[in-house]
Amino acid sequence: MSLKALCRGLLAVAALAAFAGSALAQDVPVVATGGGLYFKEIAKDGRVYVFNNAAEADRFDKTGEVGRAITKIGVGPNGETVVGDSETALELYFFKHGLSENMEMSNRIQPRFTYELPDANVKLAGTENAGDAKGSFRIRRAKFKLEGWFYKPELEFEIQLNWPDASSAQPNRFVEDANIDWDISKKKTFRVRFGQFKAPFGRQQLTSSGAQQFVDRAITDERYNDARETGVALWGTLGTNKIDWRVMMSNGNGRSNSNNDNDKFLWTGRVMWQAIGNTRMNQWGSGALLTEGDLGDSVNGPLLSFAAEAAKNNRWFTTTGNDPDNETWGVDGQFKYAGFAAWGEYLQRHTKPETGDKYQDVGFLAQASYAFKAPKLGPGAYLEVAGRYAKIDPNDLVGGDSREEIGGALSYYYNRHNLKVQADYRQVKDDGKKTGERKANEFRLQTQFIF
Repeated sequence: MSLKALCRGLLAVAALAAFAGSALAQDVPVVATGGGLYFKEIAKDGRVYVFNNAAEADRFDKTGEVGRAITKIGVGPNGETVVGDSETALELYFFKHGLSENMEMSNRIQPRFTYELPDANVKLAGTENAGDAKGSFRIRRAKFKLEGWFYKPELEFEIQLNWPDASSAQPNRFVEDANIDWDISKKKTFRVRFGQFKAPFGRQQLTSSGAQQFVDRAITDERYNDARETGVALWGTLGTNKIDWRVMMSNGNGRSNSNNDNDKFLWTGRVMWQAIGNTRMNQWGSGALLTEGDLGDSVNGPLLSFAAEAAKNNRWFTTTGNDPDNETWGVDGQFKYAGFAAWGEYLQRHTKPETGDKYQDVGFLAQASYAFKAPKLGPGAYLEVAGRYAKIDPNDLVGGDSREEIGGALSYYYNRHNLKVQADYRQVKDDGKKTGERKANEFRLQTQFIF
């Protein structure tokens, strides 16, 4: 008997055992890929809650709140909404009840207030004098997402729109993600992803904006990370979910462009290793290892991961200017345990312009936090404090041009990242030894709700 057949047989036995138990709450040992030896189903307030993690189920029993969860609207046997603590829990539920489910819809909204405090010699638009402060409100993100599978589970799709981008000079940029993913191996080990999505480079870029500790990403992100691209990728997970590998070929000119603007491509690749722990890694941009902070992620023990990445993007002849040929590499690591989380990355880029000397560009980022439970602020609530330091030296041939960011954040999580309020204060300082040092201070307040 093959290992695959054996696992299917064990899963079937587990599902039959679950079916024979109480419909309201039944603990059933199962063998589940990527999860643990556990399944529990609870019906409450017209919804069905399913768990593949005993600690999450116990917390729900005590507080009535779910943590990091996946919500499927109207997919139960009688049209109930089903909420799972993981994809594994949902898969077991569908198997138990003989259901097929192939689409999830979600929305993410981020209203923001920003208060800028510039240097005395800097005049902000709309102010009377240099050095005057300025406050403003905006909708930073309002995203709509559809994802799931069609025809068969190994054919997945993703569509994500960000409505505020529709008002820009390039209206089609509101289409962020539009892709199909084919799991050729049917075991998550070898997959093909085709369309528009994030290039596999930069831990903070691959971490969703909805899973950040600060109101937004650090200064290193925009400079080094390519973000969304249109192309094709090969990827998968190996070693019982211990290694995540990804390589991609894309146009190299960002998202929602109709063609390549030269005869070269952007090549990106990333490998991540879970040195300690074994969390689920078979999604392109989700999971505990691509979520900042520790809001119960390390409930089963410490998590430690390392990653290495590389990118090459020759932009020669894309404009009439002196376009760069960039080769970038980076390393990063992350640790989580008992509410404490820390991660950092180092990035180095070698740039060869069409004319002139080759130069080196270096950046690094360090971030640490501690989250503690705050039951007086709500069942399952957390408070978190975080600190960040980032620095960029954009050209080793030029002195006095470095940029630094230092900041702190305070976040209140009512339901993990699904419902939270965040405040941060940061200072971005330009060295400017030749033209004078310049500092910009900024306070930001943002709430996020995902449904």
